[in-house]
Amino acid sequence: MEKRALYVFTVLLVGLALATYVPLVQAGAPLQAPPNPTLDQDPGNPDQPVYWVRYNFETGAYELDPTAVGDPKTDWKPVHRQAAEGTTICFTPESEEFPFDTQGVNPSMDKYAKEAGVNLLVFNNAYPSTTQPLASADACVTQGADLVISFNVLAELAPAIMRKYNAAKIPVIAVDVTHPGAVFWGADNCLAGKLAGEFAVKWAREHNWPEDQIIIFTGIDPTVGGAPACRNTAFVEEIRAQMPKIPDANVFEVDMRTSELGVTPGALAATTDWLTAHPDAKYIVATTINDDRAVGIANAMVQAGRGDPTVDGIVIGKNADESGLAAIRRGGTPFVGSVAFFPDRYGEFLIPLALDILEGKPVPSIVRVPHEVITAENIDKWYPLQEP
Repeated sequence: MEKRALYVFTVLLVGLALATYVPLVQAGAPLQAPPNPTLDQDPGNPDQPVYWVRYNFETGAYELDPTAVGDPKTDWKPVHRQAAEGTTICFTPESEEFPFDTQGVNPSMDKYAKEAGVNLLVFNNAYPSTTQPLASADACVTQGADLVISFNVLAELAPAIMRKYNAAKIPVIAVDVTHPGAVFWGADNCLAGKLAGEFAVKWAREHNWPEDQIIIFTGIDPTVGGAPACRNTAFVEEIRAQMPKIPDANVFEVDMRTSELGVTPGALAATTDWLTAHPDAKYIVATTINDDRAVGIANAMVQAGRGDPTVDGIVIGKNADESGLAAIRRGGTPFVGSVAFFPDRYGEFLIPLALDILEGKPVPSIVRVPHEVITAENIDKWYPLQEP
């Protein structure tokens, strides 16, 4: 009898636990949410659940927050305010070379950090260096940062970087490439690829391109990792879903690792080699993971005498940085559009997100940026020319 009573009591306890546990995750998420959702998440997966988490400064890790209410995918908003006196945030930018960083992300971070009264330490990751991101992480730890915003795009370095911060019990926000144990903030890579694919289909149909002759061309960089790769894979999937007559043989991945050439020249060289090997190719819809490479693809097409976007092909970039916007405004090349990530707004979101974490507030395990396809038709709406 005592065993039966104990069994009933245990069942009741389990039922009560489940009743209080289920609301911790948004609708459609698994019932058994992980204790630390940031350890193993894939922002490149559109079905990836998003959870409310808080950083535990005693254990040095994020934890699922059982007290948070609302949908973490939609209900977190940046709240701008002054940081506590002496707040130090370490920012390790992707580079101090590419326009996306130098004219967008980095100035934005500096602006919003100053407005919030944050002491912002900056240590350049110097992409594509494979050693500098580790050195930057060491510098952030040595300088005693309260929080790190890590813009390291080399996925293979992420575990080693996080070991340094976890040992020092420093919370991390990872930008654009997921890091195990960090809140992710950045592009909705699959959405960006899908939007680019939708635009490519629309262009091809408006110009009466024969579906079975269309060529899908993606410039890839395997070193960048899984999440940004969806900028390409979702592009291909969207086009093929809408244009099923495109043969498998007309889908190409071209490796555009920068090597010693640099990003844009490397993309130009790789595309030139491909065009030489495919002298009759036209009706090309091309994309890659950023505008720097997309400009290289477009330049290669022009130099090969195949730069007419009405018949030879088009390129849709990603980021809508200065190089991409300039190409769109200039016109006359295959570079006809770019999916905007609005790098000039990164600091607008990242600094408030960092302050929420430092103040012990619940934050989403994944926060995604807004996106828009920028073309010659709408560029002045999103990026109006400045008066001289």
